[in-house]
Amino acid sequence: MKKINFKKSDSIKILLFRTDKLGDVVLSLECIEALKTLYPKSHICFAMQSYTAPLIENNPFLDETILTDNCSQKELIRTIKNKNFDISISLFPSKIACYVPFFARIPIRIGPFSKIRSLLFTHKIRQKRSLGEKNEAQYNLDLLKPLGCEKKYFPKIYLSNEEISQAKNYLHNKFGNDAKKIIILHPGSGGSSKDWKIQNYFSLAEKIVQNNIAKVLITGSQTELNTYKRLMKNHPLLDQNNLLENQKSLRELLSIIAEAKLFLSNGTGPLHCAIALDVPTIGFHTLMRSCKPNRWGPFCANMKKHTIITPTTSSGERIPECISCNKKCPYYLCMDRILVEDIFEIIKNTNL
Repeated sequence: MKKINFKKSDSIKILLFRTDKLGDVVLSLECIEALKTLYPKSHICFAMQSYTAPLIENNPFLDETILTDNCSQKELIRTIKNKNFDISISLFPSKIACYVPFFARIPIRIGPFSKIRSLLFTHKIRQKRSLGEKNEAQYNLDLLKPLGCEKKYFPKIYLSNEEISQAKNYLHNKFGNDAKKIIILHPGSGGSSKDWKIQNYFSLAEKIVQNNIAKVLITGSQTELNTYKRLMKNHPLLDQNNLLENQKSLRELLSIIAEAKLFLSNGTGPLHCAIALDVPTIGFHTLMRSCKPNRWGPFCANMKKHTIITPTTSSGERIPECISCNKKCPYYLCMDRILVEDIFEIIKNTNL
């Protein structure tokens, strides 16, 4: 791929496009810092859905945000065209990320060459993300190579001092002086992967509380929290104080996660958020090719802070990678092979 020649001092306008889910956007955040570092005088804009927009608040490397779901596609094209961007980088070749930069007549359009509509890019980067050979964040960084970006950057989420203070006050009101030692469990997911069962999280929470390891806070959406309240009846060592009272805004949830000593979740958006906030994590990952940890696991400077849990055979060997989950698989319901007792032992041996 021929490099695009801009000087470091050039005041270029760059549009980043990523309009899918929370975790996908988190694993794209490193591109903002990479581009601003490469071109300090550039104007960086991120086009995204409104529900993921809180992820980039307070980001010191970002200049502008465009919300793609607040207007029609025609209006979006008109808005972007009027801003006279020099470059667009579509981090994933969704329809909107391919068509809008093309019809907005952005002269340089970079994107993955993996679909027919990718022909609309002027600079096509061949990628086979479905094979999961790299982390999603690295695939995104590879798209910046035509611009001369060769360094590795990591996703980061930036909180304000006020947000941090509010989270500390919330947790102190809930747990008192013990708020300094909290483990957060987030059982839910967006359904993009096979999960470790909710019941396992509650059994694990009881063990943590019973052994006085730390205070436990279980988080989730409002629908999930309503379900968890009913499940509490079967777990006498837990009470309503171990749950969020109600669903928090994304920024509030991020601030609370940032105060945790350890965050446990399936391979979902909040897990990526915790990693981007530099919180130690234990993540439960299936070995389906589209969801495996090679692509969707941690991507950070200190990998030792994060534990990847995948199902194993009865002899302790890693289960083979699979393409899809079906009842004919000899390891069907493989996530059930991950035992609560084993995870508790990992937590006990973690320096909180």
